[in-house]
Amino acid sequence: MFKFKGFSFMRTLRIQNEVELFVAGVGAAQSLFLSIYSLLERKWDFRNLLLSLFFFAITIRLTKSILWVYLDTCPMWFINLGFSAHALTGPALLLYVWHFLFQKKWSHWNWFHFVPGILLLLFINLLTRDGFWYIGGYTALLFHQMIYALGGLVLLGIFLRKKSLRVQSTKAAKIWLTILILGTATLQFLYFSNYILGITPYLLGPLLYLPFIYFLAFVLFKNPKILQHVTAQKNGAAKLSAEELSALAERLQKTMESKKLYLNPDCTMAKVAKAANMQPYLVSHVVNKVIGMGFPDFLNSYRVEAVKNRLVHPDYRHTKIASIAYDCGFNTLSAFNTAFKKVTGSTPTKFQKEQVSA
Repeated sequence: MFKFKGFSFMRTLRIQNEVELFVAGVGAAQSLFLSIYSLLERKWDFRNLLLSLFFFAITIRLTKSILWVYLDTCPMWFINLGFSAHALTGPALLLYVWHFLFQKKWSHWNWFHFVPGILLLLFINLLTRDGFWYIGGYTALLFHQMIYALGGLVLLGIFLRKKSLRVQSTKAAKIWLTILILGTATLQFLYFSNYILGITPYLLGPLLYLPFIYFLAFVLFKNPKILQHVTAQKNGAAKLSAEELSALAERLQKTMESKKLYLNPDCTMAKVAKAANMQPYLVSHVVNKVIGMGFPDFLNSYRVEAVKNRLVHPDYRHTKIASIAYDCGFNTLSAFNTAFKKVTGSTPTKFQKEQVSA
């Protein structure tokens, strides 16, 4: 009877191990598929390259975890490769999320985020378990990745809190970004809690990552435009409440006043939108519907106000009006005279005389 129970226990254990191996392996395979899918997206974008790198690094990391548990002797070079991939996952995802949300151009400084992972890759044949990983190397790696995971959660919080950011993304993109960040943070935390806190099994991270990765695949296949970084349609601004639109108008006006963008003769709606962290169509909507004028008139109203202030200031009393107009962002005198009269109902010369004599 005792032998029968022992045999039953061993059989159950073996089945459990096979299930773990299958689930973790499927998660790694699905991650590899998403890496290839992101890389081969027909509308190439560096954000897709970051996403592809992230999923490929996750694939290597999960594969390393599986081999570590189920192989009696896992090659040391592959263990180091897994840890190098682990070091790349955090930076790749954080930079992807950052550029997804804020539409920033790639900066050469971004490469510094990948230095730890690249260094580990360069020393793949030299690092040992007892001589590096067990004396602080793995601990440093886990803390390093937790910092990036927390950074991703902070960006997610900003995204969910700022309505002006949310309106710029489709509903599918919001779900995609939320699951991507939460799933990766969960995986990173479970690796951290296994080694640093000692409270979770080693393979719990790869096992729990499977539903996240499959849900991400489902969202992506149903909404392939996510990888084309298509923002919400322009009528998405109409979904904003009056309070939200008013807040955006206030932000836009404060940006113009503080950064004095109007002084630049080459100021465009795109530059104003970037400075105010808004999409151009949203700037256009706010200027037209809330402030109540076209963008050229909106821009010229600030320039005219700057000219008016200088025309009555003692320091500019002997400065030619034309020079003042050019300094305040106008390209031509005809455009200046037209804009000035439209705002004040008077010519610049007449306005200056009236103000000085008063």
